[in-house]
Amino acid sequence: MKSAARLIPSLSQPLRSSVRASSARTLLPLTRANVAGPSSSSLSATRLYATTSIPPKSSLPSDANIGGSEVAGPSANGSEAEDVPSNLTFEELEQEADDEITRALAEEDAELSSFFTPSSGRFEPVLLPISSLASPTPTLPSDAELAISLPPDVFAQPIRRDILHRCVIWYLSTLRSGTKTTKTRSTVNYSGRKLRPQKGTGRARLGDASSGVLRGGAPIHPIKPKNWAQQLPRKVRELGLKIALSSKLSSGLLRVVQDLNEGSWTGTNDARRALCNGVVVNETPVELEPILEATEAGNESTLRAEPERDIQTINRFGTPEDLSVLFLHSPAKSPEQLLEFHRVVRNIPGIELMSTDEVEAYHVLKYKWLVMEGGAVDAFSGVEAWEEGADYLHEVEPTEQPQSVAA
Repeated sequence: MKSAARLIPSLSQPLRSSVRASSARTLLPLTRANVAGPSSSSLSATRLYATTSIPPKSSLPSDANIGGSEVAGPSANGSEAEDVPSNLTFEELEQEADDEITRALAEEDAELSSFFTPSSGRFEPVLLPISSLASPTPTLPSDAELAISLPPDVFAQPIRRDILHRCVIWYLSTLRSGTKTTKTRSTVNYSGRKLRPQKGTGRARLGDASSGVLRGGAPIHPIKPKNWAQQLPRKVRELGLKIALSSKLSSGLLRVVQDLNEGSWTGTNDARRALCNGVVVNETPVELEPILEATEAGNESTLRAEPERDIQTINRFGTPEDLSVLFLHSPAKSPEQLLEFHRVVRNIPGIELMSTDEVEAYHVLKYKWLVMEGGAVDAFSGVEAWEEGADYLHEVEPTEQPQSVAA
């Protein structure tokens, strides 16, 4: 901005004089030909000043040039007439302006490199250890010691509670059926006969029995079917889903597995035991010398020491009462591949199986734990769609072009 401000031409002489000449004013003869616009006549080369001050002598047109047929043509050295007014002067700032622009760009690059440090993690992939459903501790990293790279534009978004609130309200509004309705005066089971005459009874006028002021009549303002669905931009919904996934990752409730069928559960009970918290009892035998005690009958009895029991609690996804897990799979997975897993988890309360095409921010926030397979991560990052498009292009063979027949 400083360099741009310094490139503005400076005025060597003000356009309007500070002291008005009240007695004498220089008036130039104006004709219709001068004002009408561009013309090829000799008057088109005349410069006129929209001011009451005295213009420079060098720029005043002579009477001979105005009234005669001679036109101010090129100068003796062959250059055209100068279009810039003589009272404007420019400073030579080209080299200085270029230096300042180069310096500003260098400073901008330095600020960008210092603002996003390598340790900030904004543009770096997020590494998450892979878990395993076949492990006795599915919430801990697996023994394979593998990690998956999560895209930061999906799993490293800043938390926006307002966006999440808008997404949840929008989804709940789409669930409302809006089919509630009540009868009106035309649908209640009454005839349209007037109950009593209009006049002559001394009582208030009254219509038919379906009137809203009578007991059993139709409501005054009946409830009609209504569409409660709200509108929310698609980009806002996508941003809400990314923020919900980022919140699960930041809170430590996101797990990624290689395949949902790796548990090989045979039934619902096996799946429930593998997902809920468990208790492991380890008995340690203690070797002690037998202790002899005399009884009242005079016989001796031997007391054996009981083994020590070490009770350990294995924390998984929660207790059976508080189980809340959402499993996400890739949309490219066929229903046959998900049939066995869906069969064993569909009757467990608090378990939901969804595809990445169907999930919304509401579902991610509704369940406590989020378990995704590797294909679901690729679907969110767009890698899977790119691979499908590349495979399709490889499968399509180029069509043979007909050979041209010479005439």
